[in-house]
Amino acid sequence: MKPSAPTESRQELIRAYKCILKDAVEARPSGIRLRIADMIGKNKSFVSQVTNPKYSTPLPESYIEPIFDAVHMTPKERERFLDLYHRAHPRAARAQSPEPAEEGVRVVKIELPRLATRQLEAKVDQMILQIARNLSELAKRG
Repeated sequence: MKPSAPTESRQELIRAYKCILKDAVEARPSGIRLRIADMIGKNKSFVSQVTNPKYSTPLPESYIEPIFDAVHMTPKERERFLDLYHRAHPRAARAQSPEPAEEGVRVVKIELPRLATRQLEAKVDQMILQIARNLSELAKRG
C-alpha cells in the first residue's frame, strides 16, 4: 500500500491563500487597504489582519468578491486563491468569481453616495453586484 501524500493543514492553507492576497494587495498603489476596508465595512486594521499570513484569522467568504473587485487580481491569482480558500474552508459555499473583463465584455462603473455606515454600503454594493450578475446571465440566455 502506497503512503498517502501529506495533506496540508487548514492553517497552512489559510497562510497560503493569505500570501497570494498579501502579494496582490502590496502590488497595488497605497491606499488599497483603506479602499478594501470601505468596501467591506471594516476598519483598515481588520483588512491588514485578514491579508497578513502571520495571522491565522481566516478571511470571511463574504469579503472575497469585494476584495477581488478592489484588488483586480489576475485570473491566475484568483484561481489559485479560490482553490486554496476552498480547500481551507470546504464547507464554505463556492464563491462565484466573475472573470475580469475580456473581449466582448464591458465594465460599468457607478458612483453612489456615502451611506450611514460602511456595513450598509457593503451590503448595497453586494446587492448591486448580484443584480448585475443576474442580468448578465439573463442576457446570455437570450
